[in-house]
Amino acid sequence: MDDPDLGPMSWNEQLEWWEGSIRLTSDIPFILCVFARPRETNARAITQQSRHAIERVRSLERASREYAADQLLEIHNSEWAQGNPISGEEFSRRLVPDSLVIHETGYAEIHFRDGGLFWGHSVSVRIQADGNLQEAVVEG
Repeated sequence: MDDPDLGPMSWNEQLEWWEGSIRLTSDIPFILCVFARPRETNARAITQQSRHAIERVRSLERASREYAADQLLEIHNSEWAQGNPISGEEFSRRLVPDSLVIHETGYAEIHFRDGGLFWGHSVSVRIQADGNLQEAVVEG
């Protein structure tokens, strides 16, 4: 499908979401995944809550990076840095865009590759439907 707001999107039957690409503030685009599960929406439609979340998240990449640094820097420096602690600014800079997952309710997750911070694990920031940053986690 060619969405007027999101551009080319393809349907993933197994995951029940639309897949595309989106550029936030980084030069590197994120993979965009927008859930449209039959129990939540009709005819694979992208919900208005999802569309609002995407617009909201467009301006939250920097805040998400800073939030991840605020939440995870201490654990990085104490357990993963091997005696070479870094600053919050360096932590934020090293996060590499990976994917943006949007749920039908407007809940969102921004996923970053870790830039070597956590030995190849990913860093995710979860964003509530109202736009509040909920938590930052190391995954994978």
